[in-house]
Amino acid sequence: MTVIALAAGGTAGHIEPAIACAKAIKNLNNLTEVFIVGTDKGLERNIVPQRGLELFLIPATPLPRSFSLAMVTLPFRMLAAQRIAQKLLVDRKVDCVIGFGAYVSLPIYLAARKLKIPIVIHEGNKKAGLANRIGSRFAAQIFQMFPDSIKGAQTVGMPLRAEISNLDKNLMRTTARKNFNLDENKQTLLVFGGSQGASSINRVLVNCLPEFEKLNIQVLHAIGNKNTIDQSTKRFGFYHPVSYIDKMELAYAAADLVISRAGAMTIAEQTVLAMPAIYVPFAVGNGEQTKNVAQLVKDGGGILIPDAELTAELLVHQVSELIQNPSKLQELSQAASGHGLRDADKKVAQSALALANAHN
Repeated sequence: MTVIALAAGGTAGHIEPAIACAKAIKNLNNLTEVFIVGTDKGLERNIVPQRGLELFLIPATPLPRSFSLAMVTLPFRMLAAQRIAQKLLVDRKVDCVIGFGAYVSLPIYLAARKLKIPIVIHEGNKKAGLANRIGSRFAAQIFQMFPDSIKGAQTVGMPLRAEISNLDKNLMRTTARKNFNLDENKQTLLVFGGSQGASSINRVLVNCLPEFEKLNIQVLHAIGNKNTIDQSTKRFGFYHPVSYIDKMELAYAAADLVISRAGAMTIAEQTVLAMPAIYVPFAVGNGEQTKNVAQLVKDGGGILIPDAELTAELLVHQVSELIQNPSKLQELSQAASGHGLRDADKKVAQSALALANAHN
């Protein structure tokens, strides 16, 4: 039997593409055995089993950004994680590994290399992470979301859930708005900050509500499971805060305009669906999100507001400029659509199956 392991962990931005590829593999060859490898530090502990996929955990080995005690102990921790990964790959008789970056991937890459198991890599961000940069040196096939992210990679976009890539927004709009108890006939602003929410967007949005009320719109706002919103917002009947949106496809179908972070997964979904969007990149890290969205914004497919410049006045101005101007929304939509790439899940799956069959 052909066996493929997918290494992904941490955030939904790594986990969701892995799940999409796992399902694409099963659709192409139902006899193939697939499982996901993660760590006990990320969202995969909950997301993967909920999606009906098998999950194995190995120790998390964060790669320090500066010199510290963690840097000194890294080789020993990496070697320990690699040995555990190697035993897993041998025990499960894995024929191919697919990695999506993050902490979990590098030990898997190193173990697969030692065992001469072919490796497929998908890089989601414009600026490739260290694990994928190292793994790409000995990978059999490399894919990327954005052009020029990683040397030798084929640009295919992001592996997406079928519920997103196959969504007919117009057909589902009424159903979607009913699902969130929204007015079926009001223009809708969708606001979210990724799987964890975005506190800076949340704070500013609350201050926008008095002005948004004058626009005669409604707001669907995913605040994040760990965040709370001032109870005074309950007086705004058009404002609908929720902790988490489980079915993002319905949220997109309900929306006329989106305010979001600029994670690679978010950009991939919104460009495939031609969503007009205002992007507020997450300011922490190496500036990956700003790099992710730069070309899209340059080509007129999105509006950029740096997190440090986000104010209620600016956000109200941008939203009112767009929501009251259908032609501007349409221009954004068309430009965004030009960046949307479909079928990345199938392309990654086909490559992995071909390599696995050659190895088997």
